[in-house]
Amino acid sequence: MDATLAQQRLRYAEQKINFRRPTVQKRERYVRGIQELPFAPNGVNKEYEQLRDMSIANWLDLWSSAPVQRLRMDGIRAGLDTKDKKPKAGEIGEIDKAIWRDVFQANKWDVRQSHVYASLMRHGRGIASVWPNKKNPKQPIVRYESFELVHIEMDPDDPLTPLWAAKVYQVDDLATGQANAFILPNGMSRTKTIGIVYDDQKMIRFERGGVSSAFGGGWEKVFESTHPMGEVPFALYDYKVKDNGEPWSGLDHMIPQQDALNTVRFNTLLAMQFSAFRQRAVSGFDPRVLDAEGNIVYRTNTDGQPLLDANGQPIPIIHSPGKAGVDRILAFPGEGTKVWDLPESDLGNYIKVHENFLVNFFATGQIPPQYLLSRMANLSGDALAGAESTFASLLEEIKLSAGEGNEQVAKLAWKARGEDHEWDPSAECQWADTEARSFSQIVDALTKLIAVDFPHQAAFEMIPGATSQKVERWMQQMDAEALSSNLTRVAREFRGAGTPPPAEVDEDELEPAV
Repeated sequence: MDATLAQQRLRYAEQKINFRRPTVQKRERYVRGIQELPFAPNGVNKEYEQLRDMSIANWLDLWSSAPVQRLRMDGIRAGLDTKDKKPKAGEIGEIDKAIWRDVFQANKWDVRQSHVYASLMRHGRGIASVWPNKKNPKQPIVRYESFELVHIEMDPDDPLTPLWAAKVYQVDDLATGQANAFILPNGMSRTKTIGIVYDDQKMIRFERGGVSSAFGGGWEKVFESTHPMGEVPFALYDYKVKDNGEPWSGLDHMIPQQDALNTVRFNTLLAMQFSAFRQRAVSGFDPRVLDAEGNIVYRTNTDGQPLLDANGQPIPIIHSPGKAGVDRILAFPGEGTKVWDLPESDLGNYIKVHENFLVNFFATGQIPPQYLLSRMANLSGDALAGAESTFASLLEEIKLSAGEGNEQVAKLAWKARGEDHEWDPSAECQWADTEARSFSQIVDALTKLIAVDFPHQAAFEMIPGATSQKVERWMQQMDAEALSSNLTRVAREFRGAGTPPPAEVDEDELEPAV
């Protein structure tokens, strides 16, 4: 890839990013609760507007966050310890520990992995980048990337393999050190746009705009660099990707349901505010003041001329019956005036519709019913596991996609480290067990497995909340306790073999003491 081809790719990628940006930003706003308000006619009062603002209930955040909260990578099995030699005792898993320590934990992946999974849920694709670390070659740089800023071009011959990638973002140009002190001429901006194009061999960086750029300039090449990974240095976390390799967002079909829920809440708030109680209504009352002959009396100015409204019509004098109140009696003139009752609205109908919509939302999003606390009470472990069956299926499906992404990160990082061994494609991502189960049932099951010689380490990994570090520490403690027990037993046997037992004495042969 030369600079000319890279610049063409950068322009193409920028068009793609700008085209999808409104949709991407809408998804981000909705998940954060910044959603479109229910419809209201023009000219509504402040009270009406406040009810619209209160009608927003952000269920999309729950839909997006519930699976992410259950996804936690806590290790990787690369299968490289037995690559070229038979491992010695205690060596199995040392390379796996090194990858987890130097690649993932060194880049704070315990926390940052959730950002990639959140992007997977919102946009159908999470992205992580890997780059060699010149300061510490054994700890490559791993970052999660914003879906809004990165375009991945897939290979037409293999739509699931990246061909090249580009990242476009903006920064404040403070190269002069005192950029805020200058008044820039027209056509110049303090905002600099940076574009970086990657392929399987190199990256080329371009810049555009900013104080230090040429007046009115376009993309300018800044520098280029090679990398040893032999692949585009981006790992993709694709969920339900299209056949052409483009991501598909499951959030898009949940947004209309969120709008419907907000509309039902708004209608409920309106009913609560204006029709939840029995009200009095007046009909047939003409508030205009009439003279003795029954003619309408109009307002006049100091010259005696009638005052006109915005339409050029004379403004009548209005007779007010007074301010309504529970401690007041109103009198209405005119024989045609009638006072009657308006019955209160049944708010239960609104609540039923809202609950029905919410159930459909949960079912469509495969959210467990216990997240809606009013639906579940006093559940046993089996009932809770049954309620989460569909959610567990969703998690397993997402783990397949997210696991491939994590394994790709480990593969790219392995190459970025400059390792001699080839990466083993049988590498497997390890997930922490976050499924809701009864702890007593788990302990009972593990005890029975260990009783039939099931490996202790594999059993410990099934304990909820167990991490690779915890399991390793438990195994060390178990070995230490076993060694201590064996030493105690050997010492007891040794003492028993070296000291003869005392001879039996007949009590009748003992002489009494003088």
